[in-house]
Amino acid sequence: MARIRPSKGQESGEPGPGGAEPPVPGKKKKDSGDKPKAQPRPRRQPKTEKTGSVTKAVQEGRSRRFLGETITELKKVTWPNRAQLFQATAVVIIFVAVIAIYLGIIDTLMSALVDAVF
Repeated sequence: MARIRPSKGQESGEPGPGGAEPPVPGKKKKDSGDKPKAQPRPRRQPKTEKTGSVTKAVQEGRSRRFLGETITELKKVTWPNRAQLFQATAVVIIFVAVIAIYLGIIDTLMSALVDAVF
């Protein structure tokens, strides 16, 4: 990223409020002929190990924890009894049959319309 150069009359790269640095008593302004000293570039830090890396032992612990939490959640589920299961299955089968008949009728009508037009 490029550094922002201070405008003429500013002594540092950080402007104060309003975009200008407030005058500091006892501090002399630089002459327009003086060049600001170059600041050294920051050095790159050595690469460290990625924080997202996961070891095999941690992965095994995670999978064991996941299975334990899954079993705990399944114990909280209210399971249907046999009568509720048959009732829900019957509702699904009837609904699928009604939708199949509806789509069959629409398909027959659309194919007749396409045959009539073309």
